[in-house]
Amino acid sequence: MTNWIPIADRGPRIAEDAVRRFEQQIGVTLPENYRSFLLDENGGYAPANHCVFRLRKGSSVLNSLYSLDDPCESSDLASRQLYPTYPENDLPPNAIKIGYDDGGSSIVLILSGLHRGEVWYLDRVDPRPEGSNPRVDWFDRRDVSKIATTFHEFMDSLTPLT
Repeated sequence: MTNWIPIADRGPRIAEDAVRRFEQQIGVTLPENYRSFLLDENGGYAPANHCVFRLRKGSSVLNSLYSLDDPCESSDLASRQLYPTYPENDLPPNAIKIGYDDGGSSIVLILSGLHRGEVWYLDRVDPRPEGSNPRVDWFDRRDVSKIATTFHEFMDSLTPLT
């Protein structure tokens, strides 16, 4: 068990078979520290005392992380991958949405390749116009930025809302 920042209103308790089922659905094994988080906390709403994360320019407030086997489809990690509903769902095939901030922008986890395990921010509120932000070639977008090298680093970087 990892010492995660306690998540408020966490997702339902799950067992190893729920994680394996999800990995089979997406066709890849999850990075170990994110996998551990699902088994320990399984998503939920960010606590007010640790929910701010840094971006290249400024910061944002983590709202929620998706859960496996969540009875609410809009909070369910597997459902969020199956039913894309927004333009920002145009992700590389090796990426999944794992949560969102208070503005509705996505927190994305990279599952394979050179960037495996990294956490990225997909800014749907500030779609940067051509020329204003360098294109992330492997992501083929301008409105993304890396926020952590690992999921654990992302969680450790959360600071209090002031």
